[in-house]
Amino acid sequence: MNSNYIKATILVAFLFISIPLVYLGWKSSSASIDFKALDEAKSSEMSVLNDEQFNQFLKNIGNTSKEVKPDILNSTDTQRLAITIELLDTLGQYAYAGILAEKLAVIQNSDFRYAQSARFFLSETANHPTPQNDFMFLKKAKQNFEKSLEINPSNNKVKIELALSILNIQDIQPAKGSEQMKPMLMLLDVVKNDSDNIEANYYLAKLGVRSGQFEKAVKRFKKLVYLQPQNKEYCMELSEVYKLWGKPEEEQIWAKKALNLK
Repeated sequence: MNSNYIKATILVAFLFISIPLVYLGWKSSSASIDFKALDEAKSSEMSVLNDEQFNQFLKNIGNTSKEVKPDILNSTDTQRLAITIELLDTLGQYAYAGILAEKLAVIQNSDFRYAQSARFFLSETANHPTPQNDFMFLKKAKQNFEKSLEINPSNNKVKIELALSILNIQDIQPAKGSEQMKPMLMLLDVVKNDSDNIEANYYLAKLGVRSGQFEKAVKRFKKLVYLQPQNKEYCMELSEVYKLWGKPEEEQIWAKKALNLK
């Protein structure tokens, strides 16, 4: 399981799933149909369906691999479980690996194994990219990232992964009230304790763009340029933010800086 691949999977969903939802949200404010009530009913129905779907998935998981004997699901042999997890990872059977990693996490009370399980479930969203499957595995990832943080609350990497998982869940099932702010607050908590954290600053910048808070987004991206002055991507991102902000001169300045970097 490639950690950069996981990051890319999360980011793609984070950046693009929200676009039609933002559009629909704007439309609902001017329509006579109660879109909010329809969304709530749909979200509630999806939760029930996905819980049932995952329970059914668990019942059948032992028959999905020719290389792994189904009795592994009842095993408490930690060495055998660890070896099997590595095998399933190599085979790209991430959901199965996620279930066994979660089982091992329970046995060992391991923050590492809970986080590993969560990352396997995120990988599985790329294997079966449908909204229902995404929601099912994102929920499992969220649950296991939360359990990992219960054991090791200071793990900033897991905090960031949890924040992004919650954002993706919210894109499928919109949150209510203060829950909407939870991902941003988690990222802010990371930079409070580690002001130079690259990933947290990056996703806070992206959230600024997403919400139209361009000044805050620019501040975050300039921080990233300061931390990694040779990173062409951040200059390109700044150019794009200034374009969205309606500042063509700054847009061109940062576009040229990006071109001058290798």
